[in-house]
Amino acid sequence: MSDQMPESRSRSTLSPTRSPEEKVGLLRTLYQNAILTWQLFWDGRVGFWPKLIPVLALIYLISPIDLIPAALLGPLAPLGAIDDLGFIVLALNLFVKAAPPDVVREYLRSFSRQDVPDDWADRPDWQDDDNVIDGQAEIIDD
Repeated sequence: MSDQMPESRSRSTLSPTRSPEEKVGLLRTLYQNAILTWQLFWDGRVGFWPKLIPVLALIYLISPIDLIPAALLGPLAPLGAIDDLGFIVLALNLFVKAAPPDVVREYLRSFSRQDVPDDWADRPDWQDDDNVIDGQAEIIDD
């Protein structure tokens, strides 16, 4: 067997570093998810039970209970916050999934309008889903 990499893979695709654009995109996504969670939490159309998810996550965050205690990590104790961060991200994603899809869609649509030029936001196809055409495609080999 050869130790060479296959031609289809390049070293750049295996690199764990992200480009500046990807980093900004990740931060923007995290920011938008935080805003979405905040808006959904205060929206009256989201029921009581889904709203318990972020409340319980906040209680977990301020409680002394920890999934991975710092004593087990030894010198890596500062990394103990990673499990808390992961738990919070998981809880907030679960909250968004538990919220009514039409309400989530409404807020996501408002985010997308902020990303386009002002004159595009007035176009009717940004207003609702009535202008979407669903269909099926079939690939035919010649």
